[in-house]
Amino acid sequence: MHSWRERGNGHAPRRAPILLAIIATLVVGGLLDRIGGASQVSQVSSVEPVPVAAPPQALSSSWFCAGATDNGTGADPVDAPGKVVIANSGATAASGDVTLVPNQGADVTVPITVASDSSETVNESVRGGSKWIGSIVDIDAGAVAVAQEVDGSLGRTSSPCATAGSSTWYFATGFTLINAGVELSLLNPYPSDSVVDLSFTTDQGREAPEDFQGLVVPARGMLSVDLSSHLRRRQAIATTVTARTGRVVAWKTDWVLAPSPGSVLLGTPAANDPLADPAWPEKGLTVTLGAPSAGTTWTWPDGIAGDGVDERYVIYNPGPTTADVRLSVRLAQGDAEPFDLSVGPYQVMPVISEQQARIPSGVAHSAEVESLNGVPVVAERWISAGGPSPWQGLGELPGGRIAADGWLVPAAQNDSDHDGYIVLYNPGAEPVQVKFRVLSEDQQVPINGLAPIVVGAGQRVAVHLNQYLGAFGAPLVVNATGPIYVEADSYGSNGTGGVSLSFGVPLTS
Repeated sequence: MHSWRERGNGHAPRRAPILLAIIATLVVGGLLDRIGGASQVSQVSSVEPVPVAAPPQALSSSWFCAGATDNGTGADPVDAPGKVVIANSGATAASGDVTLVPNQGADVTVPITVASDSSETVNESVRGGSKWIGSIVDIDAGAVAVAQEVDGSLGRTSSPCATAGSSTWYFATGFTLINAGVELSLLNPYPSDSVVDLSFTTDQGREAPEDFQGLVVPARGMLSVDLSSHLRRRQAIATTVTARTGRVVAWKTDWVLAPSPGSVLLGTPAANDPLADPAWPEKGLTVTLGAPSAGTTWTWPDGIAGDGVDERYVIYNPGPTTADVRLSVRLAQGDAEPFDLSVGPYQVMPVISEQQARIPSGVAHSAEVESLNGVPVVAERWISAGGPSPWQGLGELPGGRIAADGWLVPAAQNDSDHDGYIVLYNPGAEPVQVKFRVLSEDQQVPINGLAPIVVGAGQRVAVHLNQYLGAFGAPLVVNATGPIYVEADSYGSNGTGGVSLSFGVPLTS
């Protein structure tokens, strides 16, 4: 029996700080049923705040992915080829279709069958290629989770796909620099066109470029939007996607290329020159599903900063009322006083961990953002890793909003070039016991040598998968005796770049 609820109330490397040249506080003033495939998705009045697997007895489920590239040759600087991973934790085989939706050209439908306790992958590629591509996955069963994995020259990243469209989507982070850009992928899996408006809070104020208003996202189609076309050289961008008609699914792809030799780097004194055109110092890629709603509580099982890992918690208030919020950081060693913050209307507030004495360098932690006055906000954890850390890349993770006693991680991975972690956080007042199993087609295999783990009340535990598994890429089921959060992370090592920060998918009964 699995239950889930929305919350109401030392393993990463370290490096010397890079001073971030981002303003600590950006205050701004006012400036029908889907038909097709193997299933039908009904119009609903509300959307789950995070992707959740349909219960085992469900007759169908659908998942929506976007933000990958399919340029075919790899000549485009944004090299982010993707694939969808369909994991079936149910007792019987699941069948359905993966419809590949390019932003140009015709859709391609791929039939799939996924055996019980197994997974299948489908490459996001169409004949002739497409600059950007998404996927609609229709399955005739519940107890299934779908993730999108992107693996290219800028590294590997993975995230669960969406389970519903929404009329609003939010992203708290982003930047467009000389070596960095942001692309929004808006996927419409429904039978009618959707019309959307984009608005932003940036380091230059609140912005709503005319060319980003009244955008048409075609029925069962995808629209890609290059933010740098109208938001050039912005060091901080928070985004609101609002649909005038219909619903969409919004993904964001952030890319950073290696800075050119001799570039002025963000965070150095030279970057403070008004005429400077700084570059971000570390290359990397993130592909992130937006938040379909603002919320009053956001939770991260994992966190660390210093000695090569720059970490910040970014809080975005997309509404007209000031939010009084508290950022609580729970250290693996010692205690930290919480941060009480006031986030004004349409304001973005980053908390940069390495600039805060109460967040010690190299000490692992969990974190929670809570709105004290009930005004909903959007919150993300963002990291940049580089030397002297053995890891290199960018990671982005909106906070968790549902604790559950059963989780399915569709694409847990580790190998000789990637450190894989499962990080558990228990928000409750009592200890919980946690068990793991790997799903294979023929049997459910326990992780070798890993006994059940007890996670204390308000505590976190990080499991380094490399210690228990060899080269590994399979679905992972996590069961607990009480509601927990499960984060699945992967870090490139031995010269391999890429940081992937992701939650698992809650299982429902």
